[in-house]
Amino acid sequence: MYKNVLAAVELSERSARLVLDTVASVVGADAQVTALHVVEPQYVQYSFDPTFTGSLIKSLEREAMESAARRLAELCESYDIDEERQVVVMGHAASEIRNFARHNGIDLIVMGTHGRRGWQRLLGSTAAGVLHGAPADVFMCRVAEATDA
Repeated sequence: MYKNVLAAVELSERSARLVLDTVASVVGADAQVTALHVVEPQYVQYSFDPTFTGSLIKSLEREAMESAARRLAELCESYDIDEERQVVVMGHAASEIRNFARHNGIDLIVMGTHGRRGWQRLLGSTAAGVLHGAPADVFMCRVAEATDA
């Protein structure tokens, strides 16, 4: 039985609920569950615009982290995940999920996957990145897109 579980959570309602419901259904009552959300660095999104300064980017990143923490707390509330087990970090999602699992003794990672097709599959995904080199078992939940039946 898994004792230290990581729920890698996107902040959309559909994806987060799917992952957190899955965690609730597959782990025992004595398991410790940590919810992790990774905020992608803002410089990646704004690097094309030379008018953005370092301090503005840092401000955007700080706001993104604070907003993500508030949203994660809302999502975790009905799952009784304590505040100290709600973690928001900044970085590349797949790397940060693997690193968190490795450094925190995680024995199961639960996350959503969007099941991309075609060109999107060739470009890679967070799910594939986590699987490649994961230090623990990984349970993938397929997040149905709005157009899926």
